[in-house]
Amino acid sequence: MKIFLLSILLALPLFLTAQTGEITIVQDTSVQKVMRLYQKFATEKRAVNGYRVQLTSNTNRTLVMDMKSKFMQEYPEVNAYVVYQQPQLKLRVGDFTSRAQATKFMEEIKSRFPTAFIVPDKVFVKGIPW
Repeated sequence: MKIFLLSILLALPLFLTAQTGEITIVQDTSVQKVMRLYQKFATEKRAVNGYRVQLTSNTNRTLVMDMKSKFMQEYPEVNAYVVYQQPQLKLRVGDFTSRAQATKFMEEIKSRFPTAFIVPDKVFVKGIPW
């Protein structure tokens, strides 16, 4: 009798099945739109009002480009821009959203670039600015 009960108890789980099913997630299309918009803003560079440090302003293109090369060798992580405003070529560096950031950087480079000064400009920031 014990063997019979034991064999039934051991065989019973063979006939039982767990709850199996399929889960379907229905996502609202507005959620997908918001996610795409978030991804777009998180990866694109945006122009905002900010500051740059101007290193030189000159009509001699060679001189400006040489100074840009010198700057890029010393600070490869900082963006440098050559802006043409007739008749001058201006070398501006950095993308600072506050004047305090620009001042701190200008003080850091002032010994190597003594003519540096801060100018307001449109700067590029990456990601969502909040």
